[in-house]
Amino acid sequence: MNLENDFAVDAPIERTWETLLDVARVARCLPGATLESEAKDGVYRGNMQVKLGPMTMRYEGTAHFTEIDELNRTTKIVVKSKEGKGQGIADATIHSRLERVHPEATRVTVQTDLRVTGRAAQFGRGIMEDVASRMMSDFAEQLEQEILRSSTPAATNGAGEPPAAPPAPQSLRLGSLLRSYLVSRLRRLARSRRQGGTA
Repeated sequence: MNLENDFAVDAPIERTWETLLDVARVARCLPGATLESEAKDGVYRGNMQVKLGPMTMRYEGTAHFTEIDELNRTTKIVVKSKEGKGQGIADATIHSRLERVHPEATRVTVQTDLRVTGRAAQFGRGIMEDVASRMMSDFAEQLEQEILRSSTPAATNGAGEPPAAPPAPQSLRLGSLLRSYLVSRLRRLARSRRQGGTA
């Protein structure tokens, strides 16, 4: 499944680029994601928790940069993960590109080649695209706050240090998307039955 998302942050491209290369900071911006340890041989280990209505899925895996092009401001990250409980997997190859909108704004384009099996796969492409859109929206908001927080010299905690980042949600909650998905399925089923009854 190929997904594309883009968003803008009110920060210079140089600062945005620096942040995107810091995996620990990026992980803080993605709801439900936790980085377990520092990179070893360039490979980061972590987990992500996603809640779809009553169903909670926790994935554990690795992520590492396979390409970093500073001249063109592009990166490629390969992610491999598996459900902690269950047989599902979620693997992704993520291409990111930064574009300067103006001196104080940057557009981020993310292209993802995603492969999902197990419980999450039953929802199909439509809801997976909605999930990706919701994730990118939350991520963009948190990323902008992270960039601006680290670039404000006057912002300190009283000890001359930048304030700690607020804790990210423990899981990405997507109950509303699941409800929309179920309503849509029920409507399609009812429409199909009506059409079959008149045929």
